[in-house]
Amino acid sequence: MEAPRVRVFRVEGLDCADCALKVEKALSGVPGVVQAQVSFASGKAYLHLEVPGAEKEAERVVSALGYRLRPEGEAARGVLGPWPWALASGGLLLLAFLASFLLPGLAPWGYGLAALVGVFPLARRAAAALRQNPFSMQALVTVATLGALVIGAEAEAAAVVFLFLVGEVLEAYSVAQARRFLYALSELLPRRAYRLREGRVEEVSLRALRVGDLVRVPPGERVPADGVVVSGQASLEEAAFTGESLPTPKGAGDRVYGGSLLVEGSLVVKVERLPEEGFLAEMERLAEEALLRKSQAERVVDAFSRRYTPAVLALAGFVALVLPLFQGDLQGHMYKALALLLIACPCALVVSVPAAIAAGVARGARAGVLFKGGAALERLAGVRFVALDKTGTLTLGRPRLVRVVPFGISAEEALALAKGVAEGSSHPLAKAVREASGSKALPSEEHRAVPGLGAFARVEGREVGLVRPEAVSLPQEVQAQLMALSGEGFSLSLLVREGVPLALLAFQDIPRLEAQEALTRLRQLGLKPILLTGDREAPALALAAALGLASEEVRAGLSPLEKLRLVEEMESRGGVAMVGDGVNDAPALARATVGLAVAEGTEVASRSADVGLLGLSALPRAFRLSRLTLSVIRQNVGLAVGLKGLFLLTTLLGLTGLWPAVLADNGALVLVTLNSLRLLWTRL
Repeated sequence: MEAPRVRVFRVEGLDCADCALKVEKALSGVPGVVQAQVSFASGKAYLHLEVPGAEKEAERVVSALGYRLRPEGEAARGVLGPWPWALASGGLLLLAFLASFLLPGLAPWGYGLAALVGVFPLARRAAAALRQNPFSMQALVTVATLGALVIGAEAEAAAVVFLFLVGEVLEAYSVAQARRFLYALSELLPRRAYRLREGRVEEVSLRALRVGDLVRVPPGERVPADGVVVSGQASLEEAAFTGESLPTPKGAGDRVYGGSLLVEGSLVVKVERLPEEGFLAEMERLAEEALLRKSQAERVVDAFSRRYTPAVLALAGFVALVLPLFQGDLQGHMYKALALLLIACPCALVVSVPAAIAAGVARGARAGVLFKGGAALERLAGVRFVALDKTGTLTLGRPRLVRVVPFGISAEEALALAKGVAEGSSHPLAKAVREASGSKALPSEEHRAVPGLGAFARVEGREVGLVRPEAVSLPQEVQAQLMALSGEGFSLSLLVREGVPLALLAFQDIPRLEAQEALTRLRQLGLKPILLTGDREAPALALAAALGLASEEVRAGLSPLEKLRLVEEMESRGGVAMVGDGVNDAPALARATVGLAVAEGTEVASRSADVGLLGLSALPRAFRLSRLTLSVIRQNVGLAVGLKGLFLLTTLLGLTGLWPAVLADNGALVLVTLNSLRLLWTRL
């Protein structure tokens, strides 16, 4: 049997979390569907199919429930929510209200017709889903409406249905706004590209681009695909990726993301990834995967809602069938029971958490923070320590030549000789020498490398080398300089000519420009940063001093196992977020309360982490967003439970009836959705 393939569909009409669960359960029972996952937040269904053609049966099953299954990429049809039915029911309700003044005898018939027209689509959906969920909101509203008609409360029955339909329309609109924000990233790509072919520029669609193509990006245009700059100088706005509003300078050799806006200058970019496979597409995919993974709060709310609805239904049955035996007034108790039916549906409560999680994940994607699940977004708010790797995380991960200390020659001559030797070496320190500003390289030949010693070349007819200082015997004055520079935390290389020391070259992995500001903001959030590194103590302390870290906040010379043990210790003392980028960070990233990996890191680190960062400046934003999202979740749950509890009490006391109950339910639903949506525009 062939391996299951995954097909992605958009589910039209999916406007509540309860609907998503209902569709998922139905799809899981379709022959040929190995697994079905339906995300309310993204409005998508992920089907693992092992039988060709099973998607046809899946479309039929979903259609029977009152929804539509469309392949991803196919244009959506229909409208948001049941607005035609809401419009028809509202119109009849208004006519019945006017008739109550002009023709009072016809008003009850008008209200009854308005109620029946409005309840029809709800009853149809309730009947289709009766087997999967007999206690759906549509079923409860249908029973309450028909019951109200039976006891002669036609006006309230019509009001209940109309208010419920309006609530569904508003909910569908709010959910659509959240989904539009989540997938707005793909809209950053331009509709065309300017490809260079045989010395001329041709305008082509993005689909025509191929890996290796050269494209010109003029001012005011967006980069069409991920690639590397071949020529030109420009400033790019990358706010959608990094959250930084200031433009970033780019030149030859720099990588650029498809969708970046070129503010000034002009670039020629070599395409490395096609638009549909680029970084924007990867961000959308990660966001979708995150929405399929439930947080702890979502699981708790789901478990509560499964017990809440049957409990309130039992209470409604007690009020309708038992209390009249002792207190009489059957019609009055039936009326209270119908109101309790409307309060029984936990729709607002079920939506309260996934709506906030979806908004948080979407906002994070626009701020350079890629959460891989709701659980990570939730857990990050509770950590106390932030453990940070040094190389590649707090630093650029590339050594830079920062000082030349000559002996008997000028610094300019020493650099020119060193560049001549470096021309034939691939060592990171040799690359740093070649990239250093200043003197040009002297002509060189006969390049060779000696393992464990260094690189050599013939420059101006004499052998010159860049060697490890520890591998050769040094005069006292050179040894003194070596000790002094080592104490400052520099990596060193010795320039020699025919065995005679000419200069010491000092290298340093310089801190990221945003590192100090990121650490300052972490402290302002009440977090304690700890530097964990396998590097020597001297360079670690030098970096710590430059970034404002105290010596007791540095742990140097650590093996991957020692890093793991320290992370375990901090995790037991209040939770720890581990930030890293290398293979040696993978165990600690996986063990931490939350693991965060920077975008430039290794694939192993990215897979081990719970959160991806598009830059170190995104780290404080991740914590602020997590705390804000958790706060919104608490507010949502408080609103949903509070309003339900309040109207449950007032209904039992006879203070409120049918229409306040449905108004409270839909009001809570709209409030928690709008409260969640504010995360999309919050400032981080």
